[in-house]
Amino acid sequence: MEAYSKINQFLIRVQKSYNRIRLILGTYLFFTALLGILFCVALFYYLQPSVISYYASVIVFLILGKYLYTTARSSSLKKIDREGAALLTEKKYPELNNSLINSAQLGEFVSNPSKEKIFSSSFIHELLARTQNHLTKLNADSVVEKSRTTNSRNLFLSTLALGLVATFVVPDFWQQALKNSNTSADTTQTVTAEDNISTPELAQPVYSIDDLALTLNYPAYTRLSAKGIKPSDGSVKALPGTEVLIEGKINQPVQTASLVVNDKDSFLMESNKDSSLSGSFMVREKGFYQFRVKGQSGTRALLPQKFPIEIEKDQKPRILLFPANPKPVYFNTDKIQIFYEGSDDFGIGSIELVAHIDDNSIQKSIKSLKNGEKTSQGSFTWNLALETLKPGQKIQYYLKIKDNDNVSGPNKNQSEKISFTVFDSRKEQENLVRLQDELTEKMIALLATGLIEDNILKTTTKDALYGKKLLASNADALIDIIGLAQHIKTEAEELSNFPQAYLTLLNNIISGLKIIRQEKIDAINKIQKTIMKPTPVDYNLFSIEVLNDRMVTHLERDILYLIKITNNQKMDRVMDLKNQLSELTEALKEEFKDLKNKKSPLDSNQLKSKLDQIQQTLKQLMQKLEQQNQSMPDEFLNSKSYKSMNLEKMMASIERIQDLANQGKMGEAMEQLKKMAEELRKFAEQLDQAESSMEEMVDTEMMEQLNESTLELKDMEKKQREIIKKTSKINQELRQKQSEKFESLVKKFFEEIKKDVESIRSILDGDKNYLNEHSAMKKLSKLLEKESALNQEIQSLRQETVDSSLKDSLAKNFAELKDRQRQLSSTLSEMNTLRAMGLQDFKEKLPELQKKYDSLKELAELNELNEFNLLFKNTYPEIFRWQGNMQASRNENISGKVRDDLKKVTRLNGEISKKLGSLKRSIETSNDSLLSKESKNKLKKMAQQEKAMQEKTEGMQKQFSEMNQRNPLLPPSLEQNMQMAGKNLKRAESRLKGNQVKRSIESENKALKQIQEAQSMLSGMKKSGSQMSQKGKQQNQLQLGTGSRRDSRPGGAVRMQKEKVLLPSDDQYKVPNEFREDILDAMKKLTPKNYEQLVNEYYRELVQ
Repeated sequence: MEAYSKINQFLIRVQKSYNRIRLILGTYLFFTALLGILFCVALFYYLQPSVISYYASVIVFLILGKYLYTTARSSSLKKIDREGAALLTEKKYPELNNSLINSAQLGEFVSNPSKEKIFSSSFIHELLARTQNHLTKLNADSVVEKSRTTNSRNLFLSTLALGLVATFVVPDFWQQALKNSNTSADTTQTVTAEDNISTPELAQPVYSIDDLALTLNYPAYTRLSAKGIKPSDGSVKALPGTEVLIEGKINQPVQTASLVVNDKDSFLMESNKDSSLSGSFMVREKGFYQFRVKGQSGTRALLPQKFPIEIEKDQKPRILLFPANPKPVYFNTDKIQIFYEGSDDFGIGSIELVAHIDDNSIQKSIKSLKNGEKTSQGSFTWNLALETLKPGQKIQYYLKIKDNDNVSGPNKNQSEKISFTVFDSRKEQENLVRLQDELTEKMIALLATGLIEDNILKTTTKDALYGKKLLASNADALIDIIGLAQHIKTEAEELSNFPQAYLTLLNNIISGLKIIRQEKIDAINKIQKTIMKPTPVDYNLFSIEVLNDRMVTHLERDILYLIKITNNQKMDRVMDLKNQLSELTEALKEEFKDLKNKKSPLDSNQLKSKLDQIQQTLKQLMQKLEQQNQSMPDEFLNSKSYKSMNLEKMMASIERIQDLANQGKMGEAMEQLKKMAEELRKFAEQLDQAESSMEEMVDTEMMEQLNESTLELKDMEKKQREIIKKTSKINQELRQKQSEKFESLVKKFFEEIKKDVESIRSILDGDKNYLNEHSAMKKLSKLLEKESALNQEIQSLRQETVDSSLKDSLAKNFAELKDRQRQLSSTLSEMNTLRAMGLQDFKEKLPELQKKYDSLKELAELNELNEFNLLFKNTYPEIFRWQGNMQASRNENISGKVRDDLKKVTRLNGEISKKLGSLKRSIETSNDSLLSKESKNKLKKMAQQEKAMQEKTEGMQKQFSEMNQRNPLLPPSLEQNMQMAGKNLKRAESRLKGNQVKRSIESENKALKQIQEAQSMLSGMKKSGSQMSQKGKQQNQLQLGTGSRRDSRPGGAVRMQKEKVLLPSDDQYKVPNEFREDILDAMKKLTPKNYEQLVNEYYRELVQ
């Protein structure tokens, strides 16, 4: 019986759960019906007296009733007995297999002996035990599904939502419905009362208000003057915050009167003896207002007429954004120039720049306006260097404008959004590396073709058509290679941190392959001419073989150095990631120390973020190393060294540290971190060894040659300076002697010259007066002034037309603009009719010519021969040019006189030139007689020195040419520079031998400049080669673990054991004796060449 009792208890629990659900269901249905009826009644009265009130309320009631009936029918509300509970349980759990219903029905017969013959009690006991055992695994509360109440709950919530929507969306829904219901009741009562009233003395007086006048006092922020409306129909249309003053006259005397706004707010009115009323209220929302009066009998009456209140909307402000030079990518140090134009109907409050950077946003105030300006134009410079921007970040910015509405809050609007990306130099460098790999593959493919064809050409006999086909295919392949190399060079030049040696290599690749391609094209043309002859002629393929050999040699050399540079760039990226990993590891160790010492609480998100950063950096390292672990000619890590790094184990260690930290086992996590740091330290040593084993860009032998060449150039520069110094001293003595000898001749020369210059000045003065007084030129001047004024007006009208694109004044502005353009066209036509624009140009340039001849007159009075000669050389050609322009002038009436005057000036200039030339020749021929024997000997010795240096430059030119053939990192301009220096030295030698002292100084200075430039090139190339070789090998902070600092130089300790080291001598640290004198001499001169540029670059790098 115990089993039967437990089964009954289970079924009773099911019944209780079912009844609970039934109660909830009935409650939902009851409140749904109540809310639905209430809403239908309110909807009926709200729409009164319209006929639609009947249809709308009935339709809503039918829809709601249908859903109520469907829900109630699908969810039975009947009670259930124990057998019903058993059937419900069987339905929920089919695995019972009707055992529960059987137990519920047969359990009654166990205690009834009379039924023993019909049913076996042992069988029933066994059934009850099994059923009870099965029920212990079931939950009685889960038999009845709670989802039965879902539909009724949703229906209740839908009805409630409908009521809430009507409450908040429909204005005064419940109040209006209640009012209409009361009005209906009052109307019925009034009709009944009127039927019962028989005496007219008890009737209520009828009030009316006439002669309404309104005064609208707008809010202060609008800066609008008060607006009076008289007479008025009583309707109000104004902005929120407007004070409305109402005046009117009532037909009967009253005790008091008030204004009632939207049946809610009441404002007392002032009543005067002449039955006039005045009052005011503040416009806040849309609605109506009425008058309420208190009669002499003390009864209050609300006048039925409702006067509407309409709200005028304060329009949103408008803002336009005009970026000066929009670009998709900016550097993080760039400045963005922004122009803007904003407007508002009542006044602008402020303009701001809003920028969204990832998940953050920044705001910068551009302009705040306090005086209520309706329009604002201006510009703003956004300095990106002041923001904390990271490479590769995407930034979106726009302008936000607010008006000055202080009643309902400022209205806001924004301009269009503009996006850009912060320049990521690392990403661009990686793109260049990929392009370099592609360039290397194409060059290797062409090299393989060249090697195969070289063997074919040397071992077999081929005809001219085969040679033409080979040359054509090579030329096509060279086009792709040259184009790709030019693209890489263009991209590399935009990056400021690329060494000059890199660009030099690309220039040499491009120029060398261009020459080879052009030679192949010339050979194709020769073959074509041979084939097209009437009598075929054999073409010697030896030239094709030579061209192929040259191409192979050039490609072999270029590929070698291109691979070296690419390897350096790839390893630089790996070392950057290593350093980044080092910093992250050190920061994580400090974090764990603080956690272990309980200096800071555990922040699992922050800890996970740092571990994720380490993990991501390791993944990037693995990707970079996997890219190199291939059978390619540019790999810098072999498979064995890569496998020994065991990066997967480090990744597992990071996950282990994360788990220990989350479990609070800081000690174990710290130990695990130390083990990982030790592994990372070993890994860093392997990377350092791989980096140090990479080949240098410039070998030791060539570096020694460059050092020797640098020393030779310094020595040549020193000698050349001495020669210039001595030559200048001799020239100064010579000029003094010439001045003493030719003093009288020079004075006589300048007396004659002054007459010629004065004649020219008088001619030009006459032309100036003639052009100023001529009627046609006066008319042209007026037309030019009119043209300038019209252009300004047109520009202003164009801007006004653009600004008024949405205003009524657009058509007027267009009409004025067309009128000004028509006037301008007429003015230009008149100017063309005069055909005097050439003369006008001469008239404008004439004061400048006069000023030059005034200067010539002053120099002639001072007897300054050299300065006079230089200025005259610049002035003489200008007269020729204007004379030619006057020949082409179309107005003969005006240009005739000017043309004749310019001919006279040209004749006088010719006479001055002849006199000047003869005087200079006389002075130059006197050099031999005026120079002393000692000076001539000095000039001969200096000529020999110049010859010796010229021979040295030839040797250096040849040496640089050979070095350039071996290493394309050397710029060809170095060889060209030495060639130019040799020519200038040779020219200086010949002039020194001919005692042409002054002219030799010019050649000497040019040679010195070429030597200095070559020296600067060598220094830059050595510095650039050092950057390419040593980049990323500088000594850093303690790397990846707790070990001591390693020797970061190539080879480490092994390098120090094997390489020879030059020890400084005892006196090497002393300052040379000439050092102080050189400084004093330098202080007397200007700053060195490019000094200011170098200083600016230094400070710019320092700021960055």
